[in-house]
Amino acid sequence: MKRTIFLISITVLFLTACTNISSDETTSSESESTTTGKTSDSSASDSSTEASSSSSSSVNYTVTEAAQSVFEISSATSSVTISGLSAGRTLYLTKTNPTSATISSSYTKYVTGATGISLSNGDSSSSSSSGTSSSGTSSHGGFGPRHDCTSLSLNLSLPQISENESRAATTSLTTVTPATYTQSDVGTASRSIYVDQDASISTFKAETAILRAVGEKCAVWVVSDNWTNGNAGGEKINSAIAEKLAANFDTMYDKIRAVFGEESNNLSTNTSFSSQVAMSDYSETGELVNIVVYDIGKDYANGENSGDIVGYFYAKDYFYLTTSNSVYKYSNKGKYFYIDGYFAANYTSTVYSTLAHEFQHMIDFGVKSMENGVDSSTAYNEMKSMLCEDVMYTTLCDLDSDFCEEDSPISRLPLFNRHYADVGLEYKSSSPEVYYSYANNYAFGAWLVRNYGGIALLNEFATNAYADEKAILKALSATGASETTMEALLKNYALSCVISNASVTFNKTLSDSECTLNGYTYSLEPIDLWNLASVLPETYADCKNSTTYYKFDGPYLYGYNSQVELRPYGISAQIIGTATSSEATITFNTTGVSSNQKAYIVVE
Repeated sequence: MKRTIFLISITVLFLTACTNISSDETTSSESESTTTGKTSDSSASDSSTEASSSSSSSVNYTVTEAAQSVFEISSATSSVTISGLSAGRTLYLTKTNPTSATISSSYTKYVTGATGISLSNGDSSSSSSSGTSSSGTSSHGGFGPRHDCTSLSLNLSLPQISENESRAATTSLTTVTPATYTQSDVGTASRSIYVDQDASISTFKAETAILRAVGEKCAVWVVSDNWTNGNAGGEKINSAIAEKLAANFDTMYDKIRAVFGEESNNLSTNTSFSSQVAMSDYSETGELVNIVVYDIGKDYANGENSGDIVGYFYAKDYFYLTTSNSVYKYSNKGKYFYIDGYFAANYTSTVYSTLAHEFQHMIDFGVKSMENGVDSSTAYNEMKSMLCEDVMYTTLCDLDSDFCEEDSPISRLPLFNRHYADVGLEYKSSSPEVYYSYANNYAFGAWLVRNYGGIALLNEFATNAYADEKAILKALSATGASETTMEALLKNYALSCVISNASVTFNKTLSDSECTLNGYTYSLEPIDLWNLASVLPETYADCKNSTTYYKFDGPYLYGYNSQVELRPYGISAQIIGTATSSEATITFNTTGVSSNQKAYIVVE
């Protein structure tokens, strides 16, 4: 069985793992005039029709046969009459939150009744005749005890940095001549490297690591407890794995940089990045990327591994500071990321993807923080690292014949299908929401790049001078996209989660030009959220009955009268029901409905 695993970026500058994406965009007015039968620019290819919201209590819309239609309704709308229907057409209610603040479930829109429609309870086991208030996990029955089809919980806390030390500047620097490693140094060269000593990644100790492989761009170091000259297993890797780590990283190095930018070759001598020195003068490993293999979190014992951290990047290694008590004193002063020996020995194919994931984190720190002085939130940063795995999928398959979708971020999508409403575009560190965070942030990024420009869009928001949703919106504007607000994006995103063949679908085949950049070809394969059982056969075989956690046949649809908390930049989707006549009238609640929420009727 494939395990769900976590690949982490730890920056010194963020001491709490849960960071919401914030927005400086203003949501549009809800008092626009009503338009009936207007062709949507974003859905032109499937003949969708769209109407803007109305502040009146009752509105009328008309649909055309075989046309998918999207009608916005305001918080004040109490009823909608839709004509032009034919029996059997399905109607949905999608809701979005284009703000950084949570909207309570009790303030959301729901259907109170309807005529001309056979109402549906959706994927819920039961539904009452009035609004059923629920919030996230509780509406799904809770997470319960550890399950075979879920990973262990991840509890990451970082050491606090005092006010004075966080602003401390290095007063003395010692120049060094970086070592030049060759194949003759493999097995003999050693370094004292600070590695963590506990599951919270909060204490560190210098341990001796031996050079076990060297590439053009990287060096692979292995702590002695994680090395064997025989067959790999347990927490120990051997020469074959070490050499493959180096070779695969070298192969991916330039291709990843072509999309995401270049990692910094400097060390910062203060925390504002205003003073930097060249690694070639002050790092003992110069500009080499150091891949350190050891027992992350010291969680391997008695033949078992209790943790789920496959690898991480820690920005402390990019600082050269004089401090006495903070984490900065454990800087290895160079380009470092860390790989767990147990996963490298037992889930080797997945670890190759980890190399891409962690390298993006290193690049993000260089491009966003050191070069532009902005800080990526955990959600945004993890989204990009999973997209790095995504676009490198074909390359990873070429490097390892055993690599498959089960080793890629696509394996997170059954969790997204089941829990997309429990977390918005944010990072929540507690269990089980941390798992939903990874799934949701990847899903949004995967959908975004497949619908708004492919690799060119990804390159633009990865390398511009902004972070988080602002980087995405600036990139959309720069690339000429028709949607340049979170409100417009989330509207289409929610649509793609209820209609499998919408023009803004996950399941989109991109042109060759959308998958190429700077002479490289990347992978952005179509994703069928409604057919994940065939895409992920091993996960499906193991977890098809774990319906509390996973869903393989499309996103979870709440019943017509459900109310679900809308997380920051989050969405929810309800199935209203199927038409039984040519005209239907739907009634809604209006008291206390948040005007920040955006709601849409979708006619399939």
